[in-house]
Amino acid sequence: MNIIARNLVSMALLLWGTTANAGLMVDQKYNGYDKNRTKMSIDELNDPDYSKFINKWDRSVRQAIADDNSGIAPEGEMGGLNSGHILWNGKNYYAWAVHYWSAAQDHEYDAAIANKRKSVALPGGGVCALYVHDQNLNKLASLKIDLPENNHGTWCNGIDGMGGAGKTVDGVLVSLSYYLAGKKPAQRAEDIGKGWRYMTVLIRFEEQNGKLVLKQDDSCFGNPNQITDIPSARKALARCSAQAK
Repeated sequence: MNIIARNLVSMALLLWGTTANAGLMVDQKYNGYDKNRTKMSIDELNDPDYSKFINKWDRSVRQAIADDNSGIAPEGEMGGLNSGHILWNGKNYYAWAVHYWSAAQDHEYDAAIANKRKSVALPGGGVCALYVHDQNLNKLASLKIDLPENNHGTWCNGIDGMGGAGKTVDGVLVSLSYYLAGKKPAQRAEDIGKGWRYMTVLIRFEEQNGKLVLKQDDSCFGNPNQITDIPSARKALARCSAQAK
């Protein structure tokens, strides 16, 4: 499945999570709107207040990434399909699952250009992370997704979707793609993606001393895993819950 198709499917799964999750609710009803973003008209999407909110959120996430990444933030599209409004414990949050280059990878790319050579994919050079802001778009918490395979010699390649984890689970599911660093890169356009691996992780929301804390929980799925979509991940969580009883 190509990236566009995967993202469209991920959007549908994200919205499905609105009704599937009774504890932590995920939707795309932003800035007080009672419609999900996919149901809004062109005029509503272009409403100055709405556009101002989306642009401010985008800038806030980029600044948060820069703060965590030696001042370097992503310059291209971050993928609005992987963001969501969250209602949890009576509070509104805004979460964005993002992919970006580490500062070391960015420097490696610049050095490769300067020396007229091919850039090398560094272990951990591709980062996938979750950023959570409050309703005023102040950063509350972030978490870099851990990919320990190949002695952490992994390169996270992109976010394929984000959604609620299911009934009674206070967390979100993030589906992503990655590959192993140190492998020979694709030599032909038609070979791009053949070495990619896909998995889903659970990120739990907790409150500690009044502050939001994000924790990656691999106890059910394992890491790595081959769970490529959010509905399959929800079913796996349900099986783990049933087995624990």
